[in-house]
Amino acid sequence: MNNLSANYERILEVLRKISKEQLLSYQRRQPKLSDLELISLSLTAEFMGIDSENDLFRKLPDSLLSKIGHYPEKCVSYKSRV
Repeated sequence: MNNLSANYERILEVLRKISKEQLLSYQRRQPKLSDLELISLSLTAEFMGIDSENDLFRKLPDSLLSKIGHYPEKCVSYKSRV
């Protein structure tokens, strides 16, 4: 399975099956990604052998990028560290 979106959705489906409750405790500001979605994205990156965040952000489909909202390549301090 080389499709990042398909892998992400499959891993998220499995995590939802084994998780009895929402992992997120109460927060004033609602995060754009739930805990399970973030864990699923991390596991997908590991599964696909994506080692760097920069590579991950390049490969993310638009549907996931819109949920994240903040693109690292637009951040000046991020560019200076790369």
